[in-house]
Amino acid sequence: MRKMIKIESSSFAALVRSYKKSLNMLAVLQHICEDNSVELSMLPDEVCELIGLEPAEIEKQRLNGRLRFAEEENGTRHYSIVDIINLKDSIDWKVINKQVESLSFEEEE
Repeated sequence: MRKMIKIESSSFAALVRSYKKSLNMLAVLQHICEDNSVELSMLPDEVCELIGLEPAEIEKQRLNGRLRFAEEENGTRHYSIVDIINLKDSIDWKVINKQVESLSFEEEE
């Protein structure tokens, strides 16, 4: 049996709209940065604050290859914003998947 989730159409439309808005914002940000030759990156402490991970976990993710340096300036590492987004997504996905699973029901055939 497949598991299903029932959602009101207006709620689904709002989710799709929010998703598309996020994609559009990212595309605009990337375009602006490319036009101005700006590298999107963050400092390690900014990554910790944004994602809610300890510095040791950030270092572990770097050693695993999930966070790459976008640049290194005066001995300070800057992490690629794309890697940060992907890491945050993988962390959030686990939580979201558990929440969705708890709300799903088995479809009767």
